[in-house]
Amino acid sequence: MEDTGTGMSAVKGPDLVAALARPASPAGAEDPIEVFARERFHVPHLMPLQSFVIANILENTGYPESAPDEGESGPGTNREMLPCDESHETYNQLVLFPTGFGKSICFQLPALLLEGLTLVAYPLLALMNDQKRRLDEAHIPCALFRGGLGEAEWRAQEELISSGKATTVVVNPEILGAPRLRRFLSRFTIAHFVIDEAHCISEWGQTFRPSYLTLGESAQALSPRILSAFTATAGPAIVESIEKTLFLGKGYRLVTAEADRPNILYGVVHTLSPTRTLRQLLLSCKKPAIIFERSRPGTKIKAGYLKSIGFPESRFYHAGLSRLERKDIETWFQTSQDAVLVSTNAYGMGMDKKNIRTVIHTSLPDSAEAYIQEAGRGGRDGKDSLAILIDDLASGSAALGRGSRQEGEQSVQSLRRASFSPYPALGTCRREFLLHLLGEKETPVCGRCDNCLEKMQVSQNPATIGDGAGLSAEWRHLSGAEGFLETLLLCRAHQRSWTKAECIRMLGPYGRGKAKFAGLLFGWTSEERKELVQALIELHIIHIIDCGPWKNMISLSEKGKILSRYAQELLVRA
Repeated sequence: MEDTGTGMSAVKGPDLVAALARPASPAGAEDPIEVFARERFHVPHLMPLQSFVIANILENTGYPESAPDEGESGPGTNREMLPCDESHETYNQLVLFPTGFGKSICFQLPALLLEGLTLVAYPLLALMNDQKRRLDEAHIPCALFRGGLGEAEWRAQEELISSGKATTVVVNPEILGAPRLRRFLSRFTIAHFVIDEAHCISEWGQTFRPSYLTLGESAQALSPRILSAFTATAGPAIVESIEKTLFLGKGYRLVTAEADRPNILYGVVHTLSPTRTLRQLLLSCKKPAIIFERSRPGTKIKAGYLKSIGFPESRFYHAGLSRLERKDIETWFQTSQDAVLVSTNAYGMGMDKKNIRTVIHTSLPDSAEAYIQEAGRGGRDGKDSLAILIDDLASGSAALGRGSRQEGEQSVQSLRRASFSPYPALGTCRREFLLHLLGEKETPVCGRCDNCLEKMQVSQNPATIGDGAGLSAEWRHLSGAEGFLETLLLCRAHQRSWTKAECIRMLGPYGRGKAKFAGLLFGWTSEERKELVQALIELHIIHIIDCGPWKNMISLSEKGKILSRYAQELLVRA
């Protein structure tokens, strides 16, 4: 074990041979924990890092090294508190496992073996319900405390714990601060206190979830044998926040696996019509699919639109829905093989649907951690999955990435946002960029992102056309956007001939055969063509003449004229 010099010891994959040095099972006998995982959780084989974390929890809570016993000391015994050793000090650990790696079993399995309760705090009610669903499927009782429980429901949860039937208690940070729950839990030994999705301490604690800032105080009051923070993604700033807020500056052990998920192909689609791009992606990409949208109203609007254009298995999800509505959607999404779920990041953490094949973001998330967390919803079964960002070239998100950081941005969140903002415009490996932001110094050879795959192809690169690196980069993204070249050539050939509405019409099926370059976007809907033309206006590539004999007619700007010459050059070469 290598000491980092900051009260933190790190355990990574290559160091496991030494780290797993513990008494071996008798010759020819299986590890009883492996057997237990297979019988109770139907896990064929624990990965080495999972075995290490489980062993670490059991050893630091005083669990004996013998096999699980179903006698009086088994999971069904009463967990009332025994006299506490005053010298007891909580053992802290931070576990960074990538999405789909199997974090949950690392605390679910020990919960059945420990002498005491396992308390698990989640950020969202959906995650709490999902955890309960998974434990119920494994026939493992758990108690769940949340806001809004009636008196009878609350007492039923208390009885599950007092009777010894439930050894796992699921909570959120807010309810954990409730005096009634705190008094009740103080009667029992808390063997293991788990904070899942621990990156929320940094991301939400300073804004709309101040209860996250009290988790360290809660841990002190409850005095668990071991305090574990689990998350899939955490750069150095988030790790520092967890250390300060949760571990209160005390030493901790860091257990980390590589954040890379080789089965995820990262890509960006540069577009002038996000509506068109989303439709085309859903027509061509495998399902089930999840679309991450930033706003609650946006999820409803987009899901309704997708239903109207031929995707009947489309629904929306966000934290503002009622508990019954969310439960219904979660059940539907778990079982549907052709589902398209439009969601805020409320479905972005911990929800365990293993066969999501496509994850689409309609805008850039606020950090690399958030993006990897949400993109990691895909391919949890180990099979290939796509993580696609729709880069709306007219929205300004790409421009943010191509510019420098704004002066005065000093908060951790704003700095993380600024460091991630170049992602859409990258011409280099996307996987390497993401892993570097997470603090990985050495990254594997990719070959699994759009940029790396493009470099592997023997083809002409349009970005070599143009004057200067800045214009070349812009040209590369614009020329790759569907519909851009066709519209630019049409406007070049028919300057000052049509109004905006007429131009939109001539691009579609109405224009076929009526004029040069007309009708080339006959497969686009009218709404998609409107979006495209408006984007070119917002990018100052075309403009509407506002006075004189050609008033209200479409014309190329100076920038548009330069770009149209490049388009014409490409046409001649073809």
